[in-house]
Amino acid sequence: MGLSLVGSKFAEKDLTQIGRLLFVRVHLPESTVEAVVAIVNSRRVGEDKKRKWHLGVKIHQISDEHKAQLISYLAKKKEGQPLIVSN
Repeated sequence: MGLSLVGSKFAEKDLTQIGRLLFVRVHLPESTVEAVVAIVNSRRVGEDKKRKWHLGVKIHQISDEHKAQLISYLAKKKEGQPLIVSN
């Protein structure tokens, strides 16, 4: 999974350490999932104040409920179905 961090307060050494575990919260259109991920690669992109981190991560731990929500979201995304339903 790819993560993009804008305005992160983490030290560079913390985001470049392969295998480092991070707790992440991902806001999806209909829910929020939480997981512990492990960094597999990292890079810093952009210039000056617009610099941000791109992290490649793999899921290390996730609850069954959040895993199901993430799988459902990704399936809808793959099928090209609308992700946000408004009334």
